[in-house]
Amino acid sequence: MLQKQILLLGAILVVLLGIAWLSGTFDRNPSNIRVPEINIPADEVTDISVLFPDSSELQLERQSMHWFVREPVDMLADSATVTRVLNDLGDLSLSNRITSNVEKFSMYGIDSTATTVTLTWPGGAERLVISRQGRDYSSSNIRIGESEDIYSTRARVSIPQDPERWRERKVLDIAPETVTSVRVFRQDASYAVSLNDSIWTVDGQSGDSLQIQNWLRRFAPLNADGFFDNLPVQALTDAPYRVEFSTSMNTTLQIQAMLAESDVALIPGGAQYTYRVFESRLEQLFPEPGSLQEE
Repeated sequence: MLQKQILLLGAILVVLLGIAWLSGTFDRNPSNIRVPEINIPADEVTDISVLFPDSSELQLERQSMHWFVREPVDMLADSATVTRVLNDLGDLSLSNRITSNVEKFSMYGIDSTATTVTLTWPGGAERLVISRQGRDYSSSNIRIGESEDIYSTRARVSIPQDPERWRERKVLDIAPETVTSVRVFRQDASYAVSLNDSIWTVDGQSGDSLQIQNWLRRFAPLNADGFFDNLPVQALTDAPYRVEFSTSMNTTLQIQAMLAESDVALIPGGAQYTYRVFESRLEQLFPEPGSLQEE
């Protein structure tokens, strides 16, 4: 009986030791390991390079007060996304070292599933390998530079994995109060919306001011859902959907659109890129005239 109890206790001990090894307990030595501080001057960063798990790359560059995507396309970057990522990395704080055992990197997500971010600023640079998730949803695991030490962060670091998230999606931004007339072209018809003495009309008929204002607010601003990188802007020449705005500032703005790949391809006047919006937004942007008329 005693022998069986000893064997059972031994088996339990082996299991506990295995769990401790897998969790990295034996990698820690709090008495002689100092957690480093990461000092990233977010306001001074001029270049960002991101290597995603699928091996695709993103290159961003700051010029003056604006960020630009340089690869895979060359266009204005989404400043809100870039600012959030830089602030997160600038506030990065480490809680403890997890391991320095290279064989355990994959266990903590520091492998082909991680995202590598390289930041450059005048007089400095930092390379960070960041796991998708840390020990829980409120932390990440991170490797700094060429060090073999893996640390846990005090807060989760979220790097957008879709390169399109880093690109500026604002198609147009019109202040509704400046619009004096609009010309709408659809596949089946065209009509004019006009403002005269504070009264809206639709092809000479009384317009529903509330509906017209709600419609105009869709362009203040109009943000795309994505991009059609394989569809050149020239393909939208004489597109079946078009809206032309005239404003009190003597400016004219135009958007053209057509159905493409179960969505809507859309370009503003003078655009270099074709934007994507969901098909459900087609009637919202190019409504039937009856929806804007007074009942």
